[in-house]
Amino acid sequence: MLIALIVVAVLVVLLVVTLPLIDRVVAATAERKASEYLSEPFGHPATVRVHDKPFLTQALRGRYTHVEVLGGLRIGEINGATLVAHLTNAYLPARELLGGRTKELPCERVEGRLVIPYPELARVARIPGLGLAYKGDRLMATAALPVPGISQLARISGHAVLTITRSGAVWLQIRDVSVAGIALSSFMLNQLLPTLNVPIPLPPLPYGLRFDELRPTASGLVVDGSADAVVFHSPRD
Repeated sequence: MLIALIVVAVLVVLLVVTLPLIDRVVAATAERKASEYLSEPFGHPATVRVHDKPFLTQALRGRYTHVEVLGGLRIGEINGATLVAHLTNAYLPARELLGGRTKELPCERVEGRLVIPYPELARVARIPGLGLAYKGDRLMATAALPVPGISQLARISGHAVLTITRSGAVWLQIRDVSVAGIALSSFMLNQLLPTLNVPIPLPPLPYGLRFDELRPTASGLVVDGSADAVVFHSPRD
C-alpha cells in the first residue's frame, strides 16, 4: 500500500512538473502552424502568439480563443506599416499539429490595428509637397501650392482631418488654413481650399478587414478594422 502511494505521489509530481512544459510545447507548435496561414500579408513569417491558458485543452478541442498576429508589412504602395491583429475563436484541428494537412483556418472574428507612418501617408496623398506631423493632440499639415493667376507658391499650414465615408473611402481635409510668405485675398484662398480636400488612396486592409476608425497618434496614423467569419487558407494549396 505504501509503495502504491509513493508511486502515485511520484506520478503526481511528474505530472505537475511536466504539464507546463507540455503546455508550452503545444502552444509553440500551434503558433508555428497558425503562422503558415496568417503570414501572407507580411511577405515573411509573422509573429503569432496563442493566448489564454491552458494551451493543451485548446489544442485538443481544436479551437483557440485568442490568437495574436503582429509584424511589419508593405500594404499597397505604403512601406513601413505595422499590423497587430487579434483573432477570436480560431479553429485549427489537433490533427494539423500532428502533421496532418488542413486547408483552412476559420476564425469567428478578427480585429486589426494598422499603423501607417506619416511620411508614407503624405507621399500617397494628392497634395503637392504635403507634410504631416503630430503635434500636441492634433495632426498638422503643411504644403506648398501654386496660386492661380500668380507665379508663386503659397506655403500653407493647417489642421489635417481624416475621415471615412460610408463607402469606406478615406478623405483628407486641411482645416483652419493659414498662409505664410504672401498675402492672399479671400477669393484666392477659396480657390485653394478645394485642393486641400482630397481622397487618400489607401489599399484594402489585410485579412479582409473593413475600415472602422482612423486616429492620428504620435507613432503614426492608426487604422482600426474588423471582420467576421474569416477563413484563412494555407499557401501550400
